Amino acid sequence: MMKKIMFILVIASICSAGKNASAAEIEVPGLITDHTVTSIGHAFYRDFSDNWGKEYPGTLTINERPSARWGSWITIKIEQDTVYQTFLFPNKRSFDKDVAVAIESVNESLSRRSIDKALLNTGDLTADEF
Repeated sequence: MMKKIMFILVIASICSAGKNASAAEIEVPGLITDHTVTSIGHAFYRDFSDNWGKEYPGTLTINERPSARWGSWITIKIEQDTVYQTFLFPNKRSFDKDVAVAIESVNESLSRRSIDKALLNTGDLTADEF
């Protein structure tokens, strides 16, 4: 009889600990994902993420399409929308300016998206899809 009571208490404590563990999960406020391949792409990602100061709950994705001869085509996307594109030369010509322009452009796109979502309701209809 005592073993059954101890067994039930152990099972109950394990079940209640499992419920508390799920409530204490840490949420990530926003991510900047790196889909770059070359050194210039990685440098762009590092500088962009180091200088990014805005709190955004979604995910920003930095993609790169490299070319051995000409450089890299960098694309920044928010969810599925492309918000910034640029071409980076391998010699890093005007590299710091490109990063600053990218940050400014993405901030402007985020502001425009929040205004559209709040006032105009012109966002994507993915919430209405199955």
